[in-house]
Amino acid sequence: MNYHYADLFVDTATHQVLQSGKPVMLTDTEYRLLVYLLKHQGVVCRRDDIIEKVWGERFLYDTGTLDVHLSSLRHKLGWTKDGPARAVRGVGLILPHEAPASGVVKIDAFLRELLMCHEEALRKKDIRCFLRLTPFVYEIMVDEVILRQIFSAAFALFLQHAPKGARWEIASQLTVREYTLTLTSTGTCPDFAEMQAARQQAAFLGIPIRMGNKTTPEGTIMGIELAIPMDDTES
Repeated sequence: MNYHYADLFVDTATHQVLQSGKPVMLTDTEYRLLVYLLKHQGVVCRRDDIIEKVWGERFLYDTGTLDVHLSSLRHKLGWTKDGPARAVRGVGLILPHEAPASGVVKIDAFLRELLMCHEEALRKKDIRCFLRLTPFVYEIMVDEVILRQIFSAAFALFLQHAPKGARWEIASQLTVREYTLTLTSTGTCPDFAEMQAARQQAAFLGIPIRMGNKTTPEGTIMGIELAIPMDDTES
């Protein structure tokens, strides 16, 4: 199970923690403490319960140990005593549910995070990735969950069908009306069912997805393009 909280992304399968798309190096204890808090968002967690679940042996540790590791975790994440993880006097800690999502996706960090999540698969196929993003557009007002599903489907499609040693490029272009993201790679891109699901999800947002193949002197190029209306963007 993965966790998203503000600018944090935690992959529990690989124990990878990203903040704004950049890796955060946590000790094993700090990682377990963070996951425990993320798992119990909105719940006041008793200090004894945290110690028992994170350390495993309640009687071997006092609450001062928890304070030390919590302080270190806050420092690495740029959190403070005022939040988001706050002390509840005489009881324990609470990590509030995230504030209602504004729908703002920081597109640069978002794409780098997704690439890092596929890093091992890309390395196995020796796929070289290039990002060419419009530098002055960092935030897109769009549903992040749906955008993540769309790109995850696209990445899975590219990983499955791009030949070994392919060049994979993600580029963006800003016009008055729309912000366009284009994924291209050598290989052939069939119109698979997983992209049909992504198309349907994007349709709810008014985001058209175009995909197909193009023959070039260097070979067949497969491409996917999303055009996000600029009426719903911030720059």
